[in-house]
Amino acid sequence: MIAYISDIFGNSVLEAVALTSQESLILLTILAIGSALTGGLPILSSPLFEFSLNKAFILSLFFLRSQDPTVYFAFASILAGIMLRRTVSGREFWRYVTTGITMVVFLNYGPALYQKFQPGVQDQIAIITVIPIMIFFEIIINTVYTRKGSHINILSGIILISYIAAIPLSIMIVIMVIHQGILGAALAFAGLTGFSFIGRSINRKHQWNTQRIMEISRQDRMAIRLMGSSSYEEFLGVLQNSLFETEGSSIRALTRSSGSYDWVLWSTDEQQSLQESSIIGTLPAKGRFTRDFTVKSISGTALGLSDNGDLIIVLSGPEQNILQSISSGLLENLVLLLGNTWEAVGHSLRSERSFLAAAVTLARLADSKDNYTHGHSLRVAGLSCSLGRYLHISTENMQILRVAAILHDIGKLVIPAAILTKRGLLTRKERGIVEAHPVEGARIVSGLSGYEEVARIIKSHHERLDGTGYPDGLCNVDIPFMTRIIAVADTFDAITSDRSYRSISGSDNALEVLREEKGSKFDSRIVSALEAILSDESAGMA
Repeated sequence: MIAYISDIFGNSVLEAVALTSQESLILLTILAIGSALTGGLPILSSPLFEFSLNKAFILSLFFLRSQDPTVYFAFASILAGIMLRRTVSGREFWRYVTTGITMVVFLNYGPALYQKFQPGVQDQIAIITVIPIMIFFEIIINTVYTRKGSHINILSGIILISYIAAIPLSIMIVIMVIHQGILGAALAFAGLTGFSFIGRSINRKHQWNTQRIMEISRQDRMAIRLMGSSSYEEFLGVLQNSLFETEGSSIRALTRSSGSYDWVLWSTDEQQSLQESSIIGTLPAKGRFTRDFTVKSISGTALGLSDNGDLIIVLSGPEQNILQSISSGLLENLVLLLGNTWEAVGHSLRSERSFLAAAVTLARLADSKDNYTHGHSLRVAGLSCSLGRYLHISTENMQILRVAAILHDIGKLVIPAAILTKRGLLTRKERGIVEAHPVEGARIVSGLSGYEEVARIIKSHHERLDGTGYPDGLCNVDIPFMTRIIAVADTFDAITSDRSYRSISGSDNALEVLREEKGSKFDSRIVSALEAILSDESAGMA
């Protein structure tokens, strides 16, 4: 192979083709321009690696003539490629200039150094001998510039493949120059640069499609998370975490108010009513941006989400312009997504509020059947929610807990008032009627779509850990955790309230009863949480 290459190159290829000094400079110029174009506009460029055909042109420059002025043409091609990169894409040029200059230095000085140890070896053969060392140094340079050094195996393979492709191509250029001179160089230039541009175009189209698919997928995942929001504050929190990669940036929503104020400003932790004078800047149309938009001293970039201008999001901080880098088509999708999900969450909240209002009315109606239990269901709901927050129940489960606690005694609507208000001991039959209220309550709620878990909790709120409860005698893990919370809150309120079958007892007595039965009838962790909550309240009052 070495002998074959030696026959091809001879001592001096430019002498072999008998070119004049002017023709030699033209040939070197053509190849240098090819190196600048293919290096400045690589086929593939990413933070991990890149691929271009400039190595083939640079190798061919030194294969053709290893002496001056080849090295100057090679350096010029690297510098021209840098300028082209900075003008067109502005990325990855430091790695390009480092590897390019290293390659030129090795190709210029490496063969001479090798020939000191192996006198008489042709320049072109010495260049081939230097290439493995050059590959090793390029791997090191790319590893340094790569964000994750763990990709060294991938980098090594890609760089090796790029040289395996570049060496035959450079030999092909040399052969074309030997047979056709400047015309051969021009044909090689046209073929390789044309192939490079076509490959670059295909790769950029592929990258664009990949980024579009990734962005659409990201928006789909975002939509699912946003639709699960139980409040506007949570909605903005999800959106903020989805959009921003670093701390310091925030997002707010601005909605038109139907009350005495003109606008409402929403953030991840609060809402504020504003007058029109608090807003500085042009209100953006749907899908349009307004820079330097200020709301109550908060300055950022505003994006319109509605046709009538009633819904605007304001991004502030270092990443406030992140959405402006999205293509127009994907931005339109995002605007529709955010506008529709905001409206859906608002509709859900309004529906939830209407349902809770109806649930409170029903609970009060059930409580009103017994003169001694007015407000019992709402007190149980309040204490249950306090326990739920203390025990870090999720937002979704908190809503289930709240509704189940409000409606836990709704089954009493079907119990005759005479039994509920009867003083003294109940007969066995009357006791059976009273103990049927969890089943009746679950039956009433089970007709509501999406409230199956609420019905399950209502049915089991008189179950006890030791299996002595009713109606099914469930025990331990068979009793839902949120049911155990309501059971503790219900028992505490029952003991501390004035009931027809129990005298007034203070919270200390109620806690004593719960302590005695924790672990056997009531969940120990929940009873301990109740103690902590009451202790904090007492300390606050003191």
